[in-house]
Amino acid sequence: MPERDEPADPPGTRPPASRPEGAFEGPGLWTAAGGSSPTGRPPESSGDGSQESGAGRHRRPTRRRGSFLRELPVLLAVALVLAFLLRTFVVQVFYIPSSSMEPTLQRDDRMVVEKLTYRFREPRRGEILVFEGDGPGTTVPEQDAVGRVIRGIGQFLGLVPVSARDFVKRAVALPGDEIEIVDGEVRVNGQALDEPYVRYEDQSQFGPLIVPEGQLFFLGDNRPNSSDSRSTLGTVPREQVVGRSVLIIWPFDHFGRLTGDSHQVPDRPPDPDPAD
Repeated sequence: MPERDEPADPPGTRPPASRPEGAFEGPGLWTAAGGSSPTGRPPESSGDGSQESGAGRHRRPTRRRGSFLRELPVLLAVALVLAFLLRTFVVQVFYIPSSSMEPTLQRDDRMVVEKLTYRFREPRRGEILVFEGDGPGTTVPEQDAVGRVIRGIGQFLGLVPVSARDFVKRAVALPGDEIEIVDGEVRVNGQALDEPYVRYEDQSQFGPLIVPEGQLFFLGDNRPNSSDSRSTLGTVPREQVVGRSVLIIWPFDHFGRLTGDSHQVPDRPPDPDPAD
């Protein structure tokens, strides 16, 4: 007698098939027994034979501490080179060690000196300049290469005084000017200068002197207490100018822009021709 086909169980009445432990329910879900992924695709391999879920595939590799330590010397070297280039060609912070420019610049002030302007034009009367001097007491002790680099960085940041060769003064006479000081009054090409920045009594006498070509004549604002072109320094060659003082940055109560008072004086008349 032929076997009868047994009718299929109504939906929901068939007992569930056994699943491996750790399996997940639902169509298309990956199971511990090796089913499919949520997208219906098998999980991707990590390359070492193991399989990772979707969340694991997006983990970023952690940066090792050792790699930063290896890069640190390079970063420091780049920073030192940039600081050297800026200090040499663009800008430098100078420390004021004396009172020769008071009240404009106080002792222990830090000022910014920019070095680009005079690549495009000549200094003007009344501007505050930094220059290298050749007067007495301007020798600098010898240093090795490392010492020079460390000192240079300190000077760039204004933490170390500049070398004894560097001076900060006000330019009062240019090449070809005739300068004379009578009882403290400065006369350039026969005209007295209006100098509101000078606040100390000065009765000095000087000149007259015609500033040689390629030279500048400097005075400190604190005339009774300044070694400048009247005595020890003499006129200063133009090529020894380092830059123009533009800003006081420390201490904060002295913070402010340094603007040179432009002295408008007539040009000195040319010397008469001996043939006339």
